[in-house]
Amino acid sequence: MIGTSGQVAYSIGVSSRDSDMTAPDFGNLFDKVKNATKQAGDQASKLARIAKLKANVLSLNSEKERHLKTIGIRAVILFSDENSTDGEELKNRVRDELAQIHRINERIQELNDQISEMQAGAPDVDVTDVTKDTNE
Repeated sequence: MIGTSGQVAYSIGVSSRDSDMTAPDFGNLFDKVKNATKQAGDQASKLARIAKLKANVLSLNSEKERHLKTIGIRAVILFSDENSTDGEELKNRVRDELAQIHRINERIQELNDQISEMQAGAPDVDVTDVTKDTNE
């Protein structure tokens, strides 16, 4: 091409077809990956808290089982000592264990409520293709 001043200008080989293409928006892709990673991390953290609460429930159930065994042992001892099952005497011997079992049952209910709330408030992880352009 010759300009008005007589100088020759050279084209750099860019056609109109090439100028319509835009560079991919990697920032958008990175934001999507970052958000997906954050979601996965939040979900993993929530699941870890739920697992810890469930482990506490198991521990409390084991403690409750020990108290129930103690009640059984005391009932057997009462029966073997007096050859009868005096209800009032048995209540007196197992009163502390019954109070502990009641306390444990209340705590287990609190933990189960917390677990239910966390699970109800936990949105499912949305697995989407982050490489897709949302403008398409």
